Amino acid sequence: MAESDPREEEGISDEPAPVRARRFLVPAGIPPGFRAAVALDRFWLGAGAWLEREIEAGRGFPWLPVAFGIGALIYFALPSEPSIVALAGLAVLLWGLAVARRHRTASVRLLIVLAMAATGASAIKLRTDTLATRVLERQVTGTVTGWVEERKARRGGYRLTIRVAGIDARRVTVIPQRVTVTVRGKSAPAVGDGIQVLARLRPASGPVLPGGYDFARDSYYRGIGATGFGYGAAQSAELGRAPLSIRLRQSLEAVREAIRARIVANLDGESRYIASALIIGDAGGLSETTEDDLRLSGLAHVLSVSGLHMVLVTGVVFWSVRAGLALIPSLALRRPIKKWAAIAALLVSGFYLLISGLDVAAQRSFIMTSIAFLAILLDRRAISMRNVALAGLVVLAITPESILSASFQMSFAATIALVAGFEMLADRRRNNPVPRLGARSGAAALPRRAFLFVAGMALTSLLGGLGTTPFALYHFQRMAPLSILANVAAMPLTDFLIMPFALLSVLAMPFGLEALPFAVVHWGIDGMLGVSATVARWSGQSGGAAMPGVAALLLFVGGFVWLALWRERWRLLGVVPMLAGIALALFPARPDLLVSADGRQMAIRGGDGLYRIVARKPDRFVSDIWLRSDGDERDAKAALQAGGCDAAGCVGRMPDGSWVALALDRAAFEEDCRRAMLVVTPLAAPETCLRHTAVIDRGTLERSGSLAMWPRGTVASSEGSAEGLASERAGPKSTEAQPKTAVAEASSSMEPRRAGTSSESAVEQAVKAAASAGPEPAAARQVTVIPDAGLPMEPSRYNLVERNAEDEDVLPPEPSATAESQTAPPDPWLGRRFEIRTAYAPVRRPWMPPYEDDPADQ
Repeated sequence: MAESDPREEEGISDEPAPVRARRFLVPAGIPPGFRAAVALDRFWLGAGAWLEREIEAGRGFPWLPVAFGIGALIYFALPSEPSIVALAGLAVLLWGLAVARRHRTASVRLLIVLAMAATGASAIKLRTDTLATRVLERQVTGTVTGWVEERKARRGGYRLTIRVAGIDARRVTVIPQRVTVTVRGKSAPAVGDGIQVLARLRPASGPVLPGGYDFARDSYYRGIGATGFGYGAAQSAELGRAPLSIRLRQSLEAVREAIRARIVANLDGESRYIASALIIGDAGGLSETTEDDLRLSGLAHVLSVSGLHMVLVTGVVFWSVRAGLALIPSLALRRPIKKWAAIAALLVSGFYLLISGLDVAAQRSFIMTSIAFLAILLDRRAISMRNVALAGLVVLAITPESILSASFQMSFAATIALVAGFEMLADRRRNNPVPRLGARSGAAALPRRAFLFVAGMALTSLLGGLGTTPFALYHFQRMAPLSILANVAAMPLTDFLIMPFALLSVLAMPFGLEALPFAVVHWGIDGMLGVSATVARWSGQSGGAAMPGVAALLLFVGGFVWLALWRERWRLLGVVPMLAGIALALFPARPDLLVSADGRQMAIRGGDGLYRIVARKPDRFVSDIWLRSDGDERDAKAALQAGGCDAAGCVGRMPDGSWVALALDRAAFEEDCRRAMLVVTPLAAPETCLRHTAVIDRGTLERSGSLAMWPRGTVASSEGSAEGLASERAGPKSTEAQPKTAVAEASSSMEPRRAGTSSESAVEQAVKAAASAGPEPAAARQVTVIPDAGLPMEPSRYNLVERNAEDEDVLPPEPSATAESQTAPPDPWLGRRFEIRTAYAPVRRPWMPPYEDDPADQ
């Protein structure tokens, strides 16, 4: 400041804060219409001025990766697969228009945003076509031969990623490039070994419920064509040299295994698995109890190598190198030691990425930290919203499918919330400086510093939770209510004990001196596990919630991004959609009926509002996801319907009294099709069943995947006379008289099948009624209308047809059933009785299981 500057003479140290004009005042005494026009004009002028200030401050660039990501989301939301030529042509056209109109400020900005969206859609389409992952068509059992590309420890065994050389199995027409196989045992082949293993393989499953996580899509973009488990140990096979990409990983995997061996030798209990997760990115072997404690307490993020771990490691290296060089005056005064420290941190971050297994989350974290240290090398701010946006753009350009992954969403949401939150605090302190009453040092300053440290940790956890909680509720239907308390207590252990000494132990391994650093790591991990167990016990099961809809998530995220990326006062408008998203999330769509993709399991909402799982052999994985999506904390066994099943299938009752049947054998169709309001079966239902009731059979499930259903109004109950049921289910176009059986008259309602029990009174009544009713039609005598597990059942002539529990090696049905299934008309009842959401669109995308629609069904 010049000596003649009057501000220095008057004792003014800072420029006065700018006075914000009230832009929307309109002079009195003018007509209302003109006043509205003037107010609107001033509003647009004010908004334009705000936007110009935002652009000048560099806040326009962060919206480019947002537009890129929106383009990728639009690609996934399309009902059918677009053409790469059309998408690329649209992107080139928009970029050309942007260049042509570069002198028109308003239009060029809009064109750039649209061009980025088209570029994002083109990028994900190009990646989809480039990958072209070959997916196994059906479930098979056979011998898999190939090279081990990756192995990860799991509870009781290992999960191997195999580069497939061949699959010896019946009727396999498509051989995937890669498969994952879980094998049991304490040892497994090393990366690069040629092996053969007898395995049960199946394509990756689609969404367990509509709108849920699509495992098949994730496997497609990871290049995995099938998953399964092995029968017995993997055997060595002579396959020659492994592919080059695998040979390049062999030496790296040898280093990782050597580090794992040192960890196991120096640590015990759960600490060794936590240390393995922090250092080499493999948490296999961790007990289910510990995982639940970390999840309930909000500390589960420590198990995945992410931005937190990368920042801690590189931060320790950067600070240590810079502090060490600062002790040498000749270097500190003459050399850019800050940049030297940044280069050292970059090298260590690259090494950490390699030994952590090159996981996708670790790669993303490496990109983010690398951009921060590159900014230091270029004399720019290391932490800024622009650098976060640049990191996001790089990640999306390399792997645009990351936009749908929970790890990408939660990582960048937390980072954006932290950067934006502390930027707001910095702006507030700069505009409203707080006078310091007196500087303190030494012991007198310790209480204040301790308070600021705890407050900073709490604020960091609060901001991170604000960004990640919506995604945690959507993807996992869970939040950690006491996560702030857990992070305030556990993060100092992670920051100052676990991660620094874990790095020191790795550096000391070549010299055999890792024992002492590992002892400190052990203390820190034990303390962190103690915190997680205590907080999890306090939290109980209070963090569950029903899965919010996509609209609620998009509203909240849109408002959150608007609030975080802008800096002017208009950013507060983002609070409105955030509140709307929260309100919408309080009223999630809760289906009354769920049907699994294989047609062997249902969930029916009872009168108490809770699901009852209806299945003869329930899939615990599917049941857990269904219950969790409904905010139900019960175990799958507790939600299983008591009874109601026999050898032919199961039945369940809707709240209105109507019956839903799960037919697992063709012998059940005669009864179920006449009595149930809906028949679900993994078999091909006969055409006659469609004349009586709504049917979801194998063809429907292959076309739609899993189903979520809501009854339309009141469905007629199955209780009542057989004549009424027959006339109701015959449909308006059916004139065929329905046979009336004596057993149908003996029972006024369809009682559930219960294994191990029998109803002798009902049977006796049926026999007496049959004797008084005279001879029955032949068709009625050939079947047992109400099978009872307590009575001896005659072997069905369908026992050899479609009896395999997993639909493998299915024998072809009888000619009559084949003809019916091929020419079956559309179900006239299903859409009329239920509102339905499907997991798959009618037109298949590359990651979806193949399905060719029958023209007769259209």
